[in-house]
Order: sequence, then structure tokens, then C-alpha cells
Amino acid sequence: MTFEVSLFERKRDYLLFFLFIIIIFSINMFFKYQTFKDLKRYKVAKVEARVVNQYKKRKHNKEYIVFKLQSKDGYHFFTTSTSDLKDLTFDTITLKIFTNKLKFIDLFKGFYTPSFDIRVIKVDNIKHQIENFIQSQHQNPLTKELFLALFIAKPISKTLRDKISNFGISHLMAISGFHLSVLFFILYTLLKYPYRFFQDRYFPYRNSQFDLTLIILILLSFYLYLLGYIPSLVRSYIMMIVGFILYDRFIKIISFEILMIAVLFILAFLPSFFFSIGFWFSVSGVFYIFLFLKYFSFLKNWQIAILLNFWVYIMMIPIVHFIFYKFTFLQLLSPLLSLIFIFFYPLELFLHLIGQGDLLDFWLIKLFDIESKIYKIDTSLWFLLTFVTISLFFALKKRKT
Repeated sequence: MTFEVSLFERKRDYLLFFLFIIIIFSINMFFKYQTFKDLKRYKVAKVEARVVNQYKKRKHNKEYIVFKLQSKDGYHFFTTSTSDLKDLTFDTITLKIFTNKLKFIDLFKGFYTPSFDIRVIKVDNIKHQIENFIQSQHQNPLTKELFLALFIAKPISKTLRDKISNFGISHLMAISGFHLSVLFFILYTLLKYPYRFFQDRYFPYRNSQFDLTLIILILLSFYLYLLGYIPSLVRSYIMMIVGFILYDRFIKIISFEILMIAVLFILAFLPSFFFSIGFWFSVSGVFYIFLFLKYFSFLKNWQIAILLNFWVYIMMIPIVHFIFYKFTFLQLLSPLLSLIFIFFYPLELFLHLIGQGDLLDFWLIKLFDIESKIYKIDTSLWFLLTFVTISLFFALKKRKT
């Protein structure tokens, strides 16, 4: 049996799929252009947006606040304020922005614009309550930031970002497929026995796996909404839905074809993801996981679990260092730390739920205090293209049965 399983048996099926993608993409372009025209109608536009991030910067001995915002129409933009405002992260505000320099592509890439008349119209009490609950369990500012990022995707400071980058584990801070899988497993475990109790008595004819998966996917959709539709998380969630649909139809889901379909599907509905580095890193990581499983699926499960982390780390080096040049020898610990994280994340989730989230803070602070010399390593464009071409060749190559 070959690794690849064709989802579409006829060329006509491919044509219909691509036609569907083009139609969805075109509809999104139409509505996005209408949004652009509405913004450009006046030189100053009033916008409603959610605060994704807020941090302070200093320039010419003058301090100001930078906001990263997501409008209710879905586009991201930055603005600044010299007012001494409280932390508005997660809250919804209105503000007036200047649109005279705005271009259509900016709605996909993101843009900066001056603004004024910032007003809070909605406070996200649920997220603030979770934030306060997590913060109350920690004394050290770095561990507070760490767990706020891990559990509710609150952006971290440059200080913590640099420390995490030194260990090459920035991908663990970005809530994505792994975090979603852990939550899925936890919810499945919690719901399985109560569901079967009622199933045995009232509806024994139902498929428990199908019903529980459907219920959990619905619950996880609220989690996505709570976090603000993070690109890596949206990609993982859509892949989970696609996998659920195909698995229910006895179609093998570990397939490059399925990955391509999921990526096109996401980009058709959310075209701005095309400009998201995090999204493409996430897709690349899944691609190399599938490539590993294509050629090494004969290994035992425990061998795959160990070697997969080292494989993905090595394969992602040329891609990561095309964008980010920073390298330390501590980054060589990344595969090992990724393995530890498999146990660390659910353990910390449990500890925080019972109010003991600071139990491992001492060791985390010790880890953050480790320093290493920083080197600059960058991947040239020609090497990256060669590497990607070779990767695609082995992905498309037929394996002998």
C-alpha cells in the first residue's frame, strides 16, 4: 500500500474542488473590497476593533503605547497613542483612523495608521477573569507571561521572547495543533464515561467516537473564538475537522493531498493568512511530519514519538533561519524540550485548574536564567529553494510497495 490516498478519484472532482475554492475566494475578495471602499470613502474612518496586543516603546526619550488591533471586519493594523492608558488587551475599542494612504493589499498584510479618539466599548470580562486567575498563582513576571501565553494566547514581552528564542522553543508558545490535541484528549477523557453511561441506557445504537468528536469540535470552536482565531490554531482546527470527516468515511488522513486541500480551503476563506509567517511555519511543520511518516512509519510508536521531534527540528532549520537569524547552542535542546513539553503542558494545565500553577516556577526561572552566546545564521534564498524542491520531490515520489 502506498502512503498517498487519493481523495478525488476523477479529474472532474479536482476541477469541481478548485472551482469551489475560486468561488469562495472571489466572494471573500468582493466583500473585502467593499470594506476597503467604505474605509476610503472618507479621509478619517471610525473603526471598531479588538486589542490583540499592547506594549510600550520609547523613541527620542518619549514613551508611547503601540496597539495591534483586529477590526470586526477581520483585518489587522497597528496604531499608537501617547496617552497613559491601562492594559486594554482582549478588549474592544472604537477609534478614528486616517485612511488616505491605505491600499487594498494592506487589508491582508496589515498596516500602520495614526489614530485618535480611542474609546473602550466592551471589556472582555471572561478573558480578564482567566488572566487574573492565572496571574494570582505566580509571583515572577516571566512565569506570569509564560502561562498567559500558553493558556489564553496573550502576547509576551521582548524579554521573555528572547529567552524562549534562545532555546528554540518559540513554536511551543504559539498555541497550535499540539495544544489543541491535548485539549481534545482531555475533553474526550472527561466526556467518555458520562456519555457511555447514558449511551448504554438510552441510545446504544449511536457511535460514541463520532458523537464525542463532534461535541468536542463544537466546544473547541468556542475556544478558537475566545482566543481570537490565531492562524496556527485555525489551521489546526480546520485540519482536525477535515480529518474527522475523512476518517468517518474511511479515507486515510495522513496525506499531502489532504494538507494541500486544507491549506487551499483556509486561504480561500481567510486570504490574509497568506501573509502570516506563523501560518506557513505551522503548515511546514505538518508537511515534515507527514514526510517523516511516509518514510519511517515502519518504526514502533515510541521510536516515532522520540525521533519525530528531532526530525522536524532539523528539517525546519533552513526555513526558520531564512526569516530569523538568531542561533544559540541552547537551541540544540529544542527537540528534547519539545518532548518534555508533551507532559509539561497538560500537567501545568491541571496544576492551574487546582490553583497550584506555581509549583514548577522555581525550575522554570532557573531555566530562563541560563544564558548562551548568540550567533547569526541565515539561509540564502537559493539554498532554501533547493531544500524545498528536494522536500517536494520526496513528498511526491512514489514509494515501492
